Amino acid sequence: MDLTPGGLRWRQEDMSGIPRIRRPDGSIFEPTLRYFAFCWLNRVFKAKSSMGPPSCSLREFLCHSTNLGLDWVGAASDDVLRTFRNSFSERVKNGELSAAQVEMKLDHVFHFYKYSRKAIPYLGGLPTQQFVGRPASLAPITSRTVAGKSRWSGWSKIERSVPDRPTPDFNDVERILEHLRSASMDPLDGTWEQALRVYAAERNWLIACCKAKAGLRRGETADLSLQKIAESLAKLKIVAMPTGRWRSNVQPNPLNDAVNDLSLQAEIIAGIERHAARGYTTLQVEVATKGRPSRSIEFPLDVIIDILQIGVWQVRKALFEKWTAAGSTKLDYDAVFLSSTRNGARLTKKAVGDIIKKAFNDLSVGGSGHRLRAYYFTEMAWLLWNEEQAMAGYRNDVVVNNNVMNRLADLAGHKSPGTMEKYYLDKARLRHRMKNNRPSIDARKDMMNALISVSWNLDVDRCQRLQRLIYAVDDCNDPRFFAVMDAAIDKYVELKDRPQPERAPHLRLAVDNSS
Repeated sequence: MDLTPGGLRWRQEDMSGIPRIRRPDGSIFEPTLRYFAFCWLNRVFKAKSSMGPPSCSLREFLCHSTNLGLDWVGAASDDVLRTFRNSFSERVKNGELSAAQVEMKLDHVFHFYKYSRKAIPYLGGLPTQQFVGRPASLAPITSRTVAGKSRWSGWSKIERSVPDRPTPDFNDVERILEHLRSASMDPLDGTWEQALRVYAAERNWLIACCKAKAGLRRGETADLSLQKIAESLAKLKIVAMPTGRWRSNVQPNPLNDAVNDLSLQAEIIAGIERHAARGYTTLQVEVATKGRPSRSIEFPLDVIIDILQIGVWQVRKALFEKWTAAGSTKLDYDAVFLSSTRNGARLTKKAVGDIIKKAFNDLSVGGSGHRLRAYYFTEMAWLLWNEEQAMAGYRNDVVVNNNVMNRLADLAGHKSPGTMEKYYLDKARLRHRMKNNRPSIDARKDMMNALISVSWNLDVDRCQRLQRLIYAVDDCNDPRFFAVMDAAIDKYVELKDRPQPERAPHLRLAVDNSS
């Protein structure tokens, strides 16, 4: 079995990359070639790559029928389909194949015969017979309707178990974010290639933030619109949307205007920070979603600031300046995330998924980019549960459960709560009963950061004293000990003001010396 060569056309359609099954003598088996060409012409298959599994199933069926001494027309019967299923029984018993995989093979064969009459109108100069029909018909293969779909009458529905894909925890997510951004800290050599690596690292980090902190799907991330962000800020009167005719087919956008206007940038950021000072933590931004009308996403305000300061006003600005100087005119001013190899085009959905998946693989973290979305819902379920519990006077009743699930469904872009919302609600309730919650984790992290920051200046005696103190804190239950320790610190030690980490972009713009 192989694929049709490049340049092959049929009915003005590109038919390269179509599966070709060969007979034992090496000749091409024409019926399946016509079947796949017909299905591609009529978009029965969404992609040529999806023809792979059916072609393997058909090759196995043709081998089976050949061993029975039947050609493909004579093999079109319910009985032969049953013997084909039974030929896998030992492999299913030994665990080499699942029953669901066998039923899928039968489904592939059934659809081949279902479409054969349309794909091959004539056989031997006569109209091709109808291979598939209702049990009352004379068709050799009988069918029935299952959930609105035509199935072989002997088809059995097998529930396939969904793999339990792990959801990364807080530490895993932090590692992934840090790993994606780490390339921006490499030593600069002044070349454009190095600059691209810096820009790509910052872009990839922002993509992961959109998935882990706002719950975006990869398609929603790729299609994120700067115009929609501006419209959301305009509703809060942080920016003013221009009116009147569009310029150069590009809708006026104050966020684009701010690229070269530092005072306007400062004004926009100050407006967002004023909004945060009033107690708000998110900005509702409209995003395009898969197969449905657009929906509103709750973007954390700090992610919005990072998108503007780093993603648009630094990374995208530098890329556009380079590509404009090179003569490129097709720049997507509405895109937030750009491909560094396509000179102005936005990043594709596949590229977004590949970027995050590579980070998971590099760090040996189970899962893929979609699990960052799962992490988001895990965190949001916990936050919403606590909020609804507080509003209900900490009464654990069905109203709290329903409110949390409804709000999770809204965040997920689902019309109504379902299994996903129930799953994350259950995790939130379990977490609510655990002693090791987030404040405890944050306290431990702060303690370790303090130890790391000062340990290099401590001599051996002080390190050993600190070790004894840690064990004493763990072993002692007398509150007087802690009171004495606190009093000693207050009396004998004047603690320094330790610098607090500031949330600020650390992107370093590389100087392009190549032009």
